[in-house]
Amino acid sequence: MFGRSEKNESWMAPEGEPVVPFLDPEAAEPASSVVNELRDRLTKLEQQVLAQYTATAAYATLSHQNVETARAEARADLDRTQSTIISLLDRLRTEMGSRIDGIEHRPSMPSSSLGVDAASRLAMLEDRMGSIINALDACIKENILLRQQVNELLQAKMQQDGWLVSSGGTSDLSLR
Repeated sequence: MFGRSEKNESWMAPEGEPVVPFLDPEAAEPASSVVNELRDRLTKLEQQVLAQYTATAAYATLSHQNVETARAEARADLDRTQSTIISLLDRLRTEMGSRIDGIEHRPSMPSSSLGVDAASRLAMLEDRMGSIINALDACIKENILLRQQVNELLQAKMQQDGWLVSSGGTSDLSLR
């Protein structure tokens, strides 16, 4: 029942190749030394596998911590953004409410007084425009008068300094 059969040994070697026993029955070394060597190799292999497992577990732990840190930072960023948006919306709501309240609290004018008010405002504007036009006319007259005085002073100074003006303006000057 526990004996080896050809069927059970076929998994160890590819088809067509003979099955070679693990320990050579005719070996010069005793089986105990081979077993000790195999035990040592198996122990070293186990230590390497454990070291690899430990390193992989350490990398997995670090990765998990980094994921948790990134998740916490993203959550904090989301909370800050949400808080900023809410405060801006509240400020906008307050400003719009105060503007709407200001519009609603304006005194309403009856339509008949609106026409009278517009006419009086138009008359005031016409009066202001008339005074502005009069002030501009006075400014222009003073400017013309000042220009004439400057020209007369310039000619007098030129004649006094020995310059003569010949048939034209100050651009056609000659020495006496």
